[in-house]
Amino acid sequence: MNLYDLTWPKAKNKFLLFYEATEIDTGLAYDDYLFKCGKKIDIKNPLVIDKKSWGEYFADFHHGIGDAPYVNERFIDCLKAVGETNYQLLPVTVLPEEKPYYILNTLNMIDCVDREQSVFTLWTEEDNRPDKLGDFHRLDKMILDPKMIPTEVHFLRLKGFKSITIVTKALVEEFKKRKITGFELISVG
Repeated sequence: MNLYDLTWPKAKNKFLLFYEATEIDTGLAYDDYLFKCGKKIDIKNPLVIDKKSWGEYFADFHHGIGDAPYVNERFIDCLKAVGETNYQLLPVTVLPEEKPYYILNTLNMIDCVDREQSVFTLWTEEDNRPDKLGDFHRLDKMILDPKMIPTEVHFLRLKGFKSITIVTKALVEEFKKRKITGFELISVG
């Protein structure tokens, strides 16, 4: 199984970077961090992005300002095509164009770092961050072990380093077939 880090596009300003989503009725803002924790979120009110986002063009995949993934139906069709099911979609309207998107809340959180081949440091007590103790502080060289990922998983966050999104070769092939835009892919295993 080939694995890829789905990361920011090289030309960061080419595609829009979405601001945080807010509830239409209450104005309550949701920090992107919530959508990177691998837990379902109960949001009952409609969501909107009403601040002008950075960048120029709409794509199939957008990063949020806090790195949450915002996707359209074309991206979701790719997930369905490979059989990925462990995610939550939260509808959000992007104004002023009224574009329909979804916050893709990834529920797959997997520790699949090959610790013998990778170069990294972990958070320690000396860092005074008890909330991150034992998690990855830095990943200077990331090599993943595909054997640690269940065969039905094609889209995941790296447990211990939530800002990293990993996708499989099967999903990448769907992206290419459908010409999905908004990210770069770096081989990591």
